[in-house]
Amino acid sequence: MSPQPARPLIAILALDGVLAGTVSGPQDIFSLSGVLWQQLHAEEPAPDFTVRVVTPDGEPVRACNDLVISPHAAAGEVQPDVIILPAIMEIDAVLARNRPSLRWLQEAHQRGCILAAICSGALLLAETGLLDGREATTHWALVSEFRKRYPRVLLRPDELITDSGNLVCSGAYSAYLDLAVHLVDRLCGRQAALRASKLFLHDPGRRSQAPYSVFAGRHDHGDRQILAIQEELENDLARSFNFDQLARNHGMGRRTMERHFKEATGLTPLAYLQRLRVERAKQLLETGNESFDEISYRVGYQDNSFFRKLFVKYTSLLPGAYRARFCRCSDDRTTDEPRTTDSGRAG
Repeated sequence: MSPQPARPLIAILALDGVLAGTVSGPQDIFSLSGVLWQQLHAEEPAPDFTVRVVTPDGEPVRACNDLVISPHAAAGEVQPDVIILPAIMEIDAVLARNRPSLRWLQEAHQRGCILAAICSGALLLAETGLLDGREATTHWALVSEFRKRYPRVLLRPDELITDSGNLVCSGAYSAYLDLAVHLVDRLCGRQAALRASKLFLHDPGRRSQAPYSVFAGRHDHGDRQILAIQEELENDLARSFNFDQLARNHGMGRRTMERHFKEATGLTPLAYLQRLRVERAKQLLETGNESFDEISYRVGYQDNSFFRKLFVKYTSLLPGAYRARFCRCSDDRTTDEPRTTDSGRAG
């Protein structure tokens, strides 16, 4: 009988200040792949992976919630096929303490190891330089910070998962589940991934973190003129803005205003206003039963079909689907999509 092929070795790198769930969560999923489904169906368990939690020196680390994590080994004692980079807090301190770990990651990547980052772990991966010129994603709240630190990375903030060869990133905290299932699919096949999705109640159709993101706009740039323009836009969403006049009111020509505004905020004034209006519409959908036509008017749009397109662009959901997902007060009679019966026909 031919020998069984070696199971892929997955190392989860735990550092001081790590978010504990992004260590233990992936550990559970990878450890139970090939085991739990088989047990439920009275089959012989055949683990798909060997999983090891590692720390830089093999000593325990303290997670940000004060939980002490004891590793299986030091990072240098294993040669994994996949390294998971969990989410981290206090990013500057973590980076300063873990320069040797960056070299370990670079060397592992040169051997063909897959490096996979969860949430803010993408900043640790970007610090290696390996993501330069590659697509990546991270938690939506870290987008501005990430772009400021790593302008060479092709950040895709709406994506839940990015896969650039052997460099994989996932969005916010709970996306560790999406990342783990993605890697099960890649390493063990679609059937194993579907089994994991069913066992862990994972939605395999989830592709974007756009519905969850909150737009606040950048205000830490120090440009007083632009801050004044931002405040004017934010305080009067329903107003029909003349951007030529807006620029003159603040002592600039329109082109100058738009250049400075984008340098400060990353967006043009028009795109900034659109994001503000979509964010306000999201809040109204979450908290009330107004129709989308009424909401469109309240945030400054007479043409609700145009605003619906903008809403979908920035949230990846139709307004009715957004309300159904995020509003507890949602009522079938208030949605703006056709109602359906159990047979799927419009009713």
